[in-house]
Amino acid sequence: MLRPRRALLPVAGLATAALVLIAGAAGVAHALGSDAATKPPVKASVASSAGRAVPAVAPLRRLTPPDAVAVLPRAAASHQVDRLRRVTGVRRVAVVDTGHITVRGHRLRVLGVDAGRVRSFTPDLTARSDALWQSIARGELTVGYAAARPLRQRLGQTLLVRGRHHRLASTRIGAFASLGLGSAQGIVSHAVAHELGLQPARRLLVRAPHIPVSTVAVGVRRIFGPHAVIRDVRPHVVQQPISAFAQSTIPPAYLSLYRSAASTCAGLPWTVLAGIGAVETGHGADVHRSVKGAVGPMQFLPSTFAEYGVDGDGDGVADINNPADAIYSAARYLCLWGAGRGGQALYDAIWAYNHADWYVRLVVQYANAYA
Repeated sequence: MLRPRRALLPVAGLATAALVLIAGAAGVAHALGSDAATKPPVKASVASSAGRAVPAVAPLRRLTPPDAVAVLPRAAASHQVDRLRRVTGVRRVAVVDTGHITVRGHRLRVLGVDAGRVRSFTPDLTARSDALWQSIARGELTVGYAAARPLRQRLGQTLLVRGRHHRLASTRIGAFASLGLGSAQGIVSHAVAHELGLQPARRLLVRAPHIPVSTVAVGVRRIFGPHAVIRDVRPHVVQQPISAFAQSTIPPAYLSLYRSAASTCAGLPWTVLAGIGAVETGHGADVHRSVKGAVGPMQFLPSTFAEYGVDGDGDGVADINNPADAIYSAARYLCLWGAGRGGQALYDAIWAYNHADWYVRLVVQYANAYA
């Protein structure tokens, strides 16, 4: 794929590269390769961690992205959770454990979950991976793409993991994925969370799409006490100005397409689409076939485009070489990986588009320069 000349970037874009990654919705935050969207989603590995009972994982019935996350001062009792589920407008509640673990010297913020109850709260393509959730239910660790860099070569290995109060457990790294659950960098089962001494039932994921988050907060504090903290994690439309750098370097037709395509995914900055377009083909200036076979303005593999491509210009055909179709398809693909959730989920979605950390950093540099 094309690597644009870094000299095209203003210095300010380099200095603020991390801002896009941490400026998503409040609190919101499979495996590897190196060519763009190129790559279809990679399925999680399937070997088991020995010595643990494996509960059945409930199938995915529908996606239920969280509207609010509640952080509790003490463990939630089952009768309290049942009361919250009966609050008018609350559609679904998942209870998770929280804490930190250390894997080969790397500290991770981890959630302990019931795989069948939590999967519907994660980004679309993560939620639909049966292999990933079965892996978690077997007692394996899934690590978010953004946190996985020091563990890239450890996928599939069983490692000694240290938890709270120096508790230890042998756990296999089963998958890397886009998690989209706030600041969480990893997911394990409730059973593994208990082994590692994570704080039980200290966070709630709440789906309540038709009521204000402030109403959810009232219900949570009435049931769990005034010290509960409620975060609004709904994606919101991102309004970003157009920098002089963007106006001078992005062709007007492409600039319009980036902005309109981003509006189809609440929370996705148009500048991220533009950053990908810059890195891949210089906004269509160097459309080529990559060594992996990716083609078109946004460098999709034909097999990936066949599954995720959309008709962006309304002519009835999804064409991998058509700029409108390619850019709208890129927006859809990023959204399915959770890009609209901001924060770590945005990093994870870009990494899923092209499995390389340097690529994410370069896209973010352009995105910041364009805003």
